Amino acid sequence: MTTAIWRRAILFAAVGLFSGCSFFSRQPPLPRHAAIESSGSDEKFAHLVEEADIIYFPSEAVALSSRSETAWRLVEALRRNGNSFALGWDLRAEEDPKHRGFFTEAAKSGAEVLALHPPAELAPDDISRGFEPPPGDFERFAQRLASRHVSEVKLRAIYEAELLAEQFAAEKIATYFRNHRSEKMLVFLREDQLGPDHGVPYFVSQKTKARQLILNPKRHSASGPGLLARN
Repeated sequence: MTTAIWRRAILFAAVGLFSGCSFFSRQPPLPRHAAIESSGSDEKFAHLVEEADIIYFPSEAVALSSRSETAWRLVEALRRNGNSFALGWDLRAEEDPKHRGFFTEAAKSGAEVLALHPPAELAPDDISRGFEPPPGDFERFAQRLASRHVSEVKLRAIYEAELLAEQFAAEKIATYFRNHRSEKMLVFLREDQLGPDHGVPYFVSQKTKARQLILNPKRHSASGPGLLARN
């Protein structure tokens, strides 16, 4: 062979080698976002469950007073899906009797309840390595608290604690999904942890290729009930 042919053969071999490795692997997609009305049809809720592996809903928007509320209907859609599923929550169950009742009913439907609130003694070394915050994450966080006039030292400490909490939840979610790939997850977290390009789903996407969907409540409008996909 000539030198040129050898070089070409080596180049093709290298491309074939790396194309099967993470060097050329596609990054997991960021979570999709959609708005949902509790008055949507059962078919729409079933579609949500069918099209996602992990579904998030802001815990501040959870209402449990009626079985027609979104949280209850998502659990019912998961139950009808037929497989076991997990329910993750960022609050301690004992904080509200309604929460305890919700968890108990979900467990009767086959759900495994995951506590995503980090323990008080949590340290950075308790979380596995491999998480990378998005570019400019501290600046975004600082801007959110700018009106409180917090010193930079205290602001940095608050940010680090929040980052630790998000990564703790992400690690628990990702680990469960890796160990139970046939199961779906319904996760309730604070809205500020469910950003389009930051927060818990962002970190989960660094550890799994799960299909993630972030739901937000949609107020009833003249256009009627339904699911409005954002991306």
